[in-house]
Amino acid sequence: MTTQKSRILLLAENTILETERLILRPLTLEDGTDFFEYASDEETMRYIFNPHTSLHQTKEFIANYYLTSPLGFYALEHKEDHKMIGVIEFRVEDEKHEGEIGYMLNKKYWRQGLTTEACLRILSLGFNTLRLEHISSGHDTGHIASGNVLKKVGMTFENITKDAHELKGKMVDTYFYGITRDTYLTSHPKKMI
Repeated sequence: MTTQKSRILLLAENTILETERLILRPLTLEDGTDFFEYASDEETMRYIFNPHTSLHQTKEFIANYYLTSPLGFYALEHKEDHKMIGVIEFRVEDEKHEGEIGYMLNKKYWRQGLTTEACLRILSLGFNTLRLEHISSGHDTGHIASGNVLKKVGMTFENITKDAHELKGKMVDTYFYGITRDTYLTSHPKKMI
């Protein structure tokens, strides 16, 4: 009888991933200054959370959110300048064979295809390594650029969740996109794996 590795073990074995221009790696408190650079920016945080007002607040956030359960959370380190330019989260629901992607990126690096690159790497991890059946991601109603990223990686619109969460004192709707394992395997060439 062969024993398959659990998805948690596989995630633990894949804490560092690489793409052409990025290293996806665990966050550390040393990332605080780079994280604060975009977490304090109103435009970057428009659809995410209230901008941070101090480096201390950012370090507390990293410690409480990313370091308490680090599996599936990746800092995006830009290879060219070794700067931490954003994060990508991959939450896995083992029993449902599903995953969900979330991300944020420093606006100085927008419109360069870096989020798309990171998402494609996570899709490869999810479908080729973890052998999930479905991966999804959502964005707030007005965040059209995020929806475009999801379409670029092969996801299609699935549904709208009304009043999905509170953002800056208002309830907002979330558009959800997804892709199945079969669709991914037939639409993504081996070179992206």
